Amino acid sequence: MTYHNRWTRCVAAVSAATITRFIPVLLGLLVATPLVATPLVAQATAQATAVTVREAWVREAAAGRAVTGAFLILENTSDAARALVRGKASVGDTLELHEMKRENGMMRMSPVPRIDIPAKGSVALRPGGYHLMLFGLKAPLAAGDTVRLTLTFDDGTTAQVKAPVRPMQGMPQ
Repeated sequence: MTYHNRWTRCVAAVSAATITRFIPVLLGLLVATPLVATPLVAQATAQATAVTVREAWVREAAAGRAVTGAFLILENTSDAARALVRGKASVGDTLELHEMKRENGMMRMSPVPRIDIPAKGSVALRPGGYHLMLFGLKAPLAAGDTVRLTLTFDDGTTAQVKAPVRPMQGMPQ
């Protein structure tokens, strides 16, 4: 017996009644899938808005320098603590999370693995404290330019931010 003949016999053995019994099951799965997925989509949307970003800005890069800093406020509206864990910038090769702190009478800047945001609280990324460093700038940044940032949090959610570039003189501390 050839393969084709065996397949034909197998298909013929399945009666129309058997197929008819599976149609309601398949239709039930098609109808139930959106109902089950809807709460998951709503949950992801709610998580996406748990951390908001405000007052974002980027420091104008010094002449001839391919590095600058970005500053902002992260506000967590959820009941769970969150953390900023990484980011990307439209204008640079690398974005790192950094902290400035005084050690032995000297200010020292160093990368940090995360910036914690307390539940129902906020954290300010400002000059002289936590901030974002943008390395490998692709072009000089001038006051009035806009930098797009993508921030990623520990729960996998992201925030898209547009940050204006401010001039170096008159920088807030």
